Amino acid sequence: MKREMNFTPLRTLDKRFSRWSVSGNHPVAGTVVGLILTAALVPVLQYVHGSTGALGPSIPLFFLVPALLSSAIGGRIVGIAVSVVAITVWDWFFIPPLHTFTVYYPRDVFALIVFLAVALLTGQLAAGIRHRAREALRRAAGAEALYELSTALLAQRDLISVLEALTSRLQRAFELQACAILLFDGATNSWRTAAEAGNLPAALRVESNRTLHGMTVWVNAHGEPSRLPGQAIELLPLRAGERSVGVLQLMAPAGARLDDEREQLLRTFANGAALAIEQARLAQEERVAAMALESDRLKTALLSSVSHDLRTPLAGIKAAATSLLQEDIQWSEQDRQAFASDINAEADRLTRLVSNLLDLSRIEAGGLQPDREWEDVAELIQQVVQRSGPRLGTHHVSVEVSPNLPPTHLDAVQIEQVLTNLLENAAKYSPEGSPISVTAGVATGPDEISELRIAVTDQGPGIPQVEQERVFDKFYRMRGSKRRASGTGMGLAIVRGFVSAHGGRVWVESEPNHGSTFVVALPLGHEAPSQPYEERLAPHPLEGIRP
Repeated sequence: MKREMNFTPLRTLDKRFSRWSVSGNHPVAGTVVGLILTAALVPVLQYVHGSTGALGPSIPLFFLVPALLSSAIGGRIVGIAVSVVAITVWDWFFIPPLHTFTVYYPRDVFALIVFLAVALLTGQLAAGIRHRAREALRRAAGAEALYELSTALLAQRDLISVLEALTSRLQRAFELQACAILLFDGATNSWRTAAEAGNLPAALRVESNRTLHGMTVWVNAHGEPSRLPGQAIELLPLRAGERSVGVLQLMAPAGARLDDEREQLLRTFANGAALAIEQARLAQEERVAAMALESDRLKTALLSSVSHDLRTPLAGIKAAATSLLQEDIQWSEQDRQAFASDINAEADRLTRLVSNLLDLSRIEAGGLQPDREWEDVAELIQQVVQRSGPRLGTHHVSVEVSPNLPPTHLDAVQIEQVLTNLLENAAKYSPEGSPISVTAGVATGPDEISELRIAVTDQGPGIPQVEQERVFDKFYRMRGSKRRASGTGMGLAIVRGFVSAHGGRVWVESEPNHGSTFVVALPLGHEAPSQPYEERLAPHPLEGIRP
């Protein structure tokens, strides 16, 4: 389909020249300037020539000036017309006999002919220089537009920002009334305006114009441009190789025309937009593939982490239950109690594992909503230490709570799980019988905000600096540890999830061979209720508690 649109006006790049002076011929302005200047020269030259008599041979040179200016402003035809007027005025006022068109001396006839030739030549040269200046500025504008196009494509921005930059530059380069990039929206199964620049009427938008929507579908399917009947709207396909990735909508000023050079620049812009869209599509596919790969990796890590921990309690439960069911053996009451105790302990262990998996899934789904109440942190720590005693083995736990620690607005169940996981992690990676300390107090955090800080310190092998952030990742197990502790790698990930749900933060301070301190910081952004808390604020005798 042959293109009929034409966008000749071009934004002048050199700010020292006006757009009017280089954008095209102005016959009326050139004629007015030439005639006014010719008329103004007559009295001036008459006065100077009458006073000195020295301008006789030089008078024609002055009349070349209006001929030159009129050619530069209005073009070749205007220059010829003004040159003829200048010759007539010169003859009438300065060639004897004066005030007649009769030429007395043959040399004056020859001078008139030479003047006309020189005027036509200078006008032609002026018009040619002006045309070449326009072409140079046009090429400079094209080079600037291409540079801006490449800058937009290379900028580290999202697709919509790139497309908005492209449409803005496209509108300025071609002086369009409006332009837009249309993309297919799979969610609504229709086309939408992804980016636009200029004044695009609502009636000519693809979302509201059914005819335009149908043409957009056709242009995208066939890969050929088309025009909206009765409107200065043209649709161009955006193609990346053999694929149509979108449609470019152009709304040109009335009477505009597109030359070959501008058409090539328009194709370049269209290719740039198609490239940006295709890059965004490939980036999205890469993200989806990366997410699928990460999901597979996590599934593999999950199976690897929990397979052993699932089999161990199940095997213990199965062995104890099988023993109890053996009819050929008369178990004593003490033996039956031991088997029942083993089943109960292994069931608790299995329950903790399943609970951790459920907690982790809630964290990943973003479904954690802390059920906050005012809690006495010292009492909460004491309860956690006492309940965790059987799982901490021979470790000695000391607790130090600041005596002026205020009640804190938190979810007791979640924070208890946080402390339980930190205590079990400390016991798991510390030598048997080594001490574990728990401290709690108020400190000033970022932005001068008061926060509750609970720290759990162990005497384990320590954590290298490069791994201190990764220990909070799902299923991550510290590599190179001299002590290979059992576990799934979910405990610290759950700690970070619960703490983040409270708007807090957690980190580890550690040095190899000097133990580790895990710090939980919860913001104290709420005021305590008005009822008295004297009893709950009383110091708790927890120092040196032994579970």
